[in-house]
Amino acid sequence: MASIKAVASKVATGVATGVKKFYGKPMSVTSKVLGVATAAAVVYDSHINGRERAYAMDEIKSADTFYNQYKQYMSSEKDSATICKMKKWWFDVQRNFPLDNIAYKTGGYLSGFGRTFTRELPALALSALTLIPKNKTVNKVAGTFLALNGLQTFLTDVMGVGATKSERNY
Repeated sequence: MASIKAVASKVATGVATGVKKFYGKPMSVTSKVLGVATAAAVVYDSHINGRERAYAMDEIKSADTFYNQYKQYMSSEKDSATICKMKKWWFDVQRNFPLDNIAYKTGGYLSGFGRTFTRELPALALSALTLIPKNKTVNKVAGTFLALNGLQTFLTDVMGVGATKSERNY
């Protein structure tokens, strides 16, 4: 029983010390938390948009490529059975082992990721400013602007404030 009391006492002392350190600095800590959360959200959104664009580019390019390959396969100007079989074999190889899909997916991912990431650079810059050590004034100002940016995004994009009926998604 004594060891449990000792551990509980140490935990309580640690919590009290943490509260004392936090007390008087809530704006600085809040701006750092907001900065990390914003950076994580920007990277996550960029990744998701890149992934969706990669799949879309892959589907579009694959459909175009298969259509062109099929047209080439079907258009046989020769009456040779060997050439027809070779064209069918080449069409099957291209259909089953699409090496160009890797390039389409990579290009699509980089395009989607880059678009979202560059669109969110101001928020990312503010979040980086909140994480500068030893400069509490810059941290607080950047955190304030970051909070205002988040509030504006919430009001316009989530709640639809200021949008016409045709712009709303509900």
